[in-house]
Amino acid sequence: MARVSLLLIVLSIALVAPSQGFLKDLLFGEAKTALLEDGTTEILDHVCNFRVMPRLRSWELYFRGDVWCPGWTVIKGESLTRSRTRVVNKAVADFAQKALAQGLITQEDAQPLLE
Repeated sequence: MARVSLLLIVLSIALVAPSQGFLKDLLFGEAKTALLEDGTTEILDHVCNFRVMPRLRSWELYFRGDVWCPGWTVIKGESLTRSRTRVVNKAVADFAQKALAQGLITQEDAQPLLE
């Protein structure tokens, strides 16, 4: 919640002082860094990486999530959602759908990841 508050403060400052381009870039850069997250998760006994990145679309905050599993497959799961808490889960579900379509995993393996 603190990160969202920080972003709202940054957006307010940027809207009030649009002529300060360098300040706007600096503040958006700080907000993006504060909301960016990298980590690992386990998918079917494979260690996979994820990244969450904030995006602004029409002045609304969205989150983009990516999931990939180096050493297992080149498939990349992706998601774009307004929900910060569900973005990784949606990227994992996209990864599972792509892996299922390519025959890498079975329907039984994919089912828990799709829920």
